[in-house]
Amino acid sequence: MSRNSNIIDGEGDGNFSKVDNSGFLYVQKSNVPPKTDTDLQIIYRQFLTLNGDGTTVDMLVDGSTNPQLFFIEAIPENDIYVTSLSIIIQGGGITLGDDFAGDTTGLANGFRIYYEDENGENNVANNLTTNFDFVRLCQGNPNFGNDVSAFIIPNLTAKTGGKAGAAARGIIPVLDFVEVFGFNFGLKLQRGTNNKFVFEVNDNLTTGLGANAQMNVIAYGFEIKPN
Repeated sequence: MSRNSNIIDGEGDGNFSKVDNSGFLYVQKSNVPPKTDTDLQIIYRQFLTLNGDGTTVDMLVDGSTNPQLFFIEAIPENDIYVTSLSIIIQGGGITLGDDFAGDTTGLANGFRIYYEDENGENNVANNLTTNFDFVRLCQGNPNFGNDVSAFIIPNLTAKTGGKAGAAARGIIPVLDFVEVFGFNFGLKLQRGTNNKFVFEVNDNLTTGLGANAQMNVIAYGFEIKPN
């Protein structure tokens, strides 16, 4: 003996699942984490800063003896979902060859990128020593220019995010966690934990780079304030 059954929500709102004439169950992919009406979604935009001090954004520091850490971290009250990173690397004569910020030899050790959660440290990338390494990590996003100008902004100034008083070339790769790594809602930094996302500097970046060199990273995403 057959029995008719329904799938309904557990909140008492009377919402039923639906099946089409071919027997397929209707579902819909959510673009944000499941939440209640009392949860609040807040825009998140933060620079990665040295030791999380909230002030020091320029990553051209000396990490040759002791690695220098630039990071964002979880906060007590809200969950943070990082959906993308905007990276800028600037330097006179910058190219996509074996150089970093105008230094034609590239870096000896390079950057390490990782995040910390309840499972410990999780590597995103190691030994990022050249401008091209960052472009490739971001899968060529955004794609603009052609030939020798591909991915390179020809004239960065203070008005366009460059260093004050400078006029130099630069790259602006964007790392999209949803597109590149398949995180449905971005990389989560859970509230009330020690979760953090880190750029580790392992070279002396205070000397030897191109004229007007600079580097910084901005994290974009959203916060969820629970009820």
